[in-house]
Amino acid sequence: MQNRKFIAAIILSGILLIPDSLSQSLNYTSTDDAHVLVKGTSTLHDWELRSETMMSEVAFITGNGEAFEALESVMFVLEKTTLESDRSRLERMAHEEMDADNYPQITFRSDGNGDIERNGDEYRVTATGDLTISGVTRQVSVEATCINTGDEMVCTGTRDLRMTDYDIDPPTLILGTIRTHDDVTVEFRIVYSQ
Repeated sequence: MQNRKFIAAIILSGILLIPDSLSQSLNYTSTDDAHVLVKGTSTLHDWELRSETMMSEVAFITGNGEAFEALESVMFVLEKTTLESDRSRLERMAHEEMDADNYPQITFRSDGNGDIERNGDEYRVTATGDLTISGVTRQVSVEATCINTGDEMVCTGTRDLRMTDYDIDPPTLILGTIRTHDDVTVEFRIVYSQ
């Protein structure tokens, strides 16, 4: 009788451990199909900086199926000098104000601080982590909509930022008569593959 209880307890323990043993981490790396836009306004006209060169990695935890259950980590790196504009003077001033010589990269890192909501193959992902620009680090939350096609995952999103939060003086022209405004919007589209 005690042997049966012992064997039943072992079997039950094994069954309860199966879901944990089936969870796994799926890692994705950004492809060349990506872009980041930094959009802003000024007293004269709207402006934007664009980069199509960045590196990003994201890892999700899956459960019993292929569905993402949790965000394990996100890493994003952008070289500031890859941010370009059709206005060369704006581009040069932006690189100078962001101190690209001393702080060449913009980085975002998140380790498991996030939420996921699923709707079919589409996921709404919120990652909270450290955004570092020009040597200043702030904790921010970034929301993205990610569509998993199996071979690839496409993530898009936007985030509003203030330049002065990162000790960046909004650039000015013509002795301050033309001023860029402090608020900018960052838009991104990144295609990942496993």
